[in-house]
Amino acid sequence: MSEFVMPGDVVGVAEEFLPGNNVDSDSDGKLRSTVMGTVVRDAKAHIVHVKPIKDAQLLSVNTVVYGRVVAIPNDRVVIVRITSVGSDGGLVELKNKFTGLIPLSQLTNGRVDGASRLVGIGDIVKARVISRGPPYILTMRDPQLGVVYGACPRCGGPMRLINYEQLRCTVCNYVTSKKVSMSEYWIR
Repeated sequence: MSEFVMPGDVVGVAEEFLPGNNVDSDSDGKLRSTVMGTVVRDAKAHIVHVKPIKDAQLLSVNTVVYGRVVAIPNDRVVIVRITSVGSDGGLVELKNKFTGLIPLSQLTNGRVDGASRLVGIGDIVKARVISRGPPYILTMRDPQLGVVYGACPRCGGPMRLINYEQLRCTVCNYVTSKKVSMSEYWIR
C-alpha cells in the first residue's frame, strides 16, 4: 500500500536517505514532502522521492464535508477523516481522504468543557471547511452541522435520535447527548 503524504509531512531522515524529487531537508535533518503525493523510497540508492498526485481534489472554504471522528486528543480537538462532500442533497465520495481538525471553539456556539461531551470516536459528522489546504480546519457551529450518525461510546452500536440532542443506543439502550445536526440525522 502506498504511503500518502501532504506538503510538510516527514518522509525520512537525512541519516538514512538523500532528498529526491519533491523532497526538502529541514534544519533538523528531517526530509519533508513539498507536494501532495505518494512516497517512493529507493533503498539501494538511499533516496526518497514523492510522486505528486496530479488529480488530487482539494477542498475549498465553505465546502460541507462528512467524515468519521477518529480521535479526540486531550479532549480539546476532534480529528476527522473526511470521506465525502455534500452536493445538491447527495454525498460525493472523495478519491483522496483528507484530515480535518475541529477545535473545541468550533464545535458549538456555546461554552463546552470538552470535545467528548459533543462528539465521540466513530461518529460521522457533517462540518464546513473554514481553512485553505490540508489539514483542514472545520466548524460544526451552524445548527445544520453536527453528528449525523452516532456510535455508542459503550458498545459501538448505532444510536437513534430521541430528541434534538439526545441519542439512545439501539443495542444497549445507553443514552447520551451530542451536538446533532438539526437538518440531518441518519437513524430516527
